[in-house]
Amino acid sequence: MSECLSIPYLLPSELTHRDVAELLGYCFEDLGCARSPPEEETTNQFRYTTEETDWRQVTGSSIEEATQALERAGCGSIRFWYDDLNVGLQINLDAPDRPIESSVALSIDEWYTRPWWDSEPALIYEFVLELYDYLSPLYIYGDTYLDEASLSREAVKNGQLEDLFWVNGYGPQMTERLGRDRLLNAPAWRIDECDDGGVFLWISPLPLSESRNQRYDAVTEYLDLA
Repeated sequence: MSECLSIPYLLPSELTHRDVAELLGYCFEDLGCARSPPEEETTNQFRYTTEETDWRQVTGSSIEEATQALERAGCGSIRFWYDDLNVGLQINLDAPDRPIESSVALSIDEWYTRPWWDSEPALIYEFVLELYDYLSPLYIYGDTYLDEASLSREAVKNGQLEDLFWVNGYGPQMTERLGRDRLLNAPAWRIDECDDGGVFLWISPLPLSESRNQRYDAVTEYLDLA
């Protein structure tokens, strides 16, 4: 079974179909994402799935065709490259299985969860933060696809801390409720301050890093989640 990274972005308001098109436009036009890795010829193996395709994978489409399909359906996934990082976006206009109405979930292939990437996972952080800046979410959390999060809609909306994950991104409202100085002084592996006032806590370089359990215990105790 795949252990791909799964990183949902929980949004403060519902996405519209137009929002989907604009998000994909941002990825391809502003961030320079493509359907092929760098230094390779453009291929027709561009992949997406939607309810309209009965969740069957469609390949050989142009970016415009895939964007229009996701915009129409409002729910689906699309895979592409950010530099040499292979990523996917799962878009849900209505997400009853998530602790918020709308979400965009970033998925990254199993290869990048492995500890040998510990020394250079910079592209992962860069893309996660680029999407944060664009989406302005309430909260981001992430783990492997096989891990289940026990989060409630009420707690997320109220800015309450229920659990701790490999990556934890708190929007400005949640940061203020949790305490900015408290978060900035947490014994996390890495801490990022965002331009909008949000804060990211990274517990370890990657989900399967050897240091994760030790850091998790330390931050859990520090945040009174133990």
